[in-house]
Amino acid sequence: MSNSLIEVNNLKKTFGGLTAVDIKQLGFNKGQLTSIIGPNGAGKTTFFDLISGFQNSDSGDIHLKNKDISNFQPYKIARMGMVRTFQLTKVFDRMTVLENLLFSGSEISNDSLFKSVIKSKSQKKYEENLKDKAKNIMEDLNILHMADSYARELSGGQKKLLELARSIINEPEILLLDEPLAGVNPKLAEEILSLIKKLSNEGITILMVEHNIEAVMKISERIVVLAEGSLIADGNPNEIRTDRNVIEAYLGKDND
Repeated sequence: MSNSLIEVNNLKKTFGGLTAVDIKQLGFNKGQLTSIIGPNGAGKTTFFDLISGFQNSDSGDIHLKNKDISNFQPYKIARMGMVRTFQLTKVFDRMTVLENLLFSGSEISNDSLFKSVIKSKSQKKYEENLKDKAKNIMEDLNILHMADSYARELSGGQKKLLELARSIINEPEILLLDEPLAGVNPKLAEEILSLIKKLSNEGITILMVEHNIEAVMKISERIVVLAEGSLIADGNPNEIRTDRNVIEAYLGKDND
């Protein structure tokens, strides 16, 4: 069995005649902060979709903690400890910030009208603890002052923070971040980077797709580079910065 927390083998996804992902072998170790970069159309988000269950692969296999999760539903993968955010934030606009977190962090145990109306002491205690946990997370992410604001009232950057808060309230083992800095002003981007680093230091394994190369080089332990769906480079920031294949993927070959 592999020592990788996540591992893919011969993973392929095509759309018509276009190959979006074609990766022979790629693994990610526990506790590592890895960025996945590449030019537009490199297959980064599709790769995230495949390993998180939001799309089915054409062939190949995906293992999470040595269990084959190929073509698992997203909720099953999330229950195994791997959650993700999206390029376009997905929050509940008609709920408050606090309600978004409570919904994301709750266990569905009130499965009858009686239980939902007549709450036991243990249920009340659970809800109090969940609310305290949500408030602590909001405080860490500097959105506690917006707890009672509707999610639709938040800026794009604040919605990014809310989605991050929702993704960590259940204490995931693995966090997939799809362009967490997209559309975010520089000051807030720095705050988000600090939060990502903090989560990594706390032991969460993080995979991050991001176009901000300066930010990627700043916080990544490892960088994986895709181009036209395939792996072209894999190493630490210093190695990637000088890799000829990476330079050509972004800038083109000398004779182009």
